[in-house]
Amino acid sequence: MSDWTVRGAGRRLEVLQRLDGWLLLGVAALCLSGLLFIGSATSDDALFHAQQGRQALFVVCGLGIGFFLLLPHYVHMLRGAWLFYAVVVLALLGLPFFAPEINGARRWYMLPGFMIQPSEFAKLAVVLALAARLRFPSRASTRDGLLVPMLVAAVPALLVLRQPDLGSSMVFGPVLLAMCFCAGAPLRSIVLVVLGGAVLVALAWFELLHDYQRERISVWWQHWSWHEGNLDDPTVRDVLRGPGFQPWQALIAMGSGGLGGFGIGAGPQNRYDFLPYRSEDYLFAVVGEETGWFGCLLVLGVVAAVVFGLLAIAMRTRERFGRLVCVGVATWIGFQSLLHVAVCGWLVPATGVPMPLLSYGGSSTLAMLLALAICLNVGARREPILAGDGFR
Repeated sequence: MSDWTVRGAGRRLEVLQRLDGWLLLGVAALCLSGLLFIGSATSDDALFHAQQGRQALFVVCGLGIGFFLLLPHYVHMLRGAWLFYAVVVLALLGLPFFAPEINGARRWYMLPGFMIQPSEFAKLAVVLALAARLRFPSRASTRDGLLVPMLVAAVPALLVLRQPDLGSSMVFGPVLLAMCFCAGAPLRSIVLVVLGGAVLVALAWFELLHDYQRERISVWWQHWSWHEGNLDDPTVRDVLRGPGFQPWQALIAMGSGGLGGFGIGAGPQNRYDFLPYRSEDYLFAVVGEETGWFGCLLVLGVVAAVVFGLLAIAMRTRERFGRLVCVGVATWIGFQSLLHVAVCGWLVPATGVPMPLLSYGGSSTLAMLLALAICLNVGARREPILAGDGFR
């Protein structure tokens, strides 16, 4: 064996030894919790009982691919960021023509033995592309540095919204804002981005949202006026049996869990099939029903630990691309988790967004594990930076 091969193997081993152990532990805890609650949500379901095993396979595949992402220097992700972004955009463009319609949406490509959802990988592609674009300090404060990042995030966001997938499209906005702020964009630029986002929301309401999405928002707005005195009203009852059924059942599940919950596999809304899509879009409602307030707090605490672990890597990374990637991934997992929890509590309209690493979904799990592997790669390396901003 040559000296070069020995030195290369030694460097890889050194990188693996410097991995953030606490972050790895948090990710493992979320993955195992997801398998536990997916199993609880589908154990008595003849149609979806295989989801726990499939999710375990997704986790193993994600960890396996992620391991190989730890070995090469993350600068290779920088070099391939725009190519990956272009491939994902092309995949999103092809969905209306090549993807089958499932539940009124075209989101998945059907491949032998599995499906792939490009919108989940689009989140990672946007994080990498924005980090590649904003890694130069001079581009953070110029008009070009503002408009181009907005365009980078808006293209896949609008394509995802057209599928339709409102929940996934909402994730791109906070990721863009957080990364622009971390890159040094002035507050005025951030305000302009927010105003631009407001314009896109208005455009989406009139041009892009489907009737059922507007109905979800309308029902969500109505439910704030419901109380014990009008729940027997025929109009309210019709809504609860129709478009408001799923979020209402999730709210019942969340509220009935109390402090300690009914126990794993013993939640009435879960066990007796009152709550649809409980292994995906409403998994946290199962967590609340079966483990109560304490279980919810524990799961959210682990999510917060992962987010702060990623931000800690960003704070000690002086190289700008790696720092921005960690900030983008932290915002992605943090915002999407909070959005999922808010949907389960009916604090926001139903959006159909999974909880990262907990909800069932191959594309969501793989994309998130690959993103976390890149962040661990960043945290395991210490790069000498000569630029002045690298020492701030």
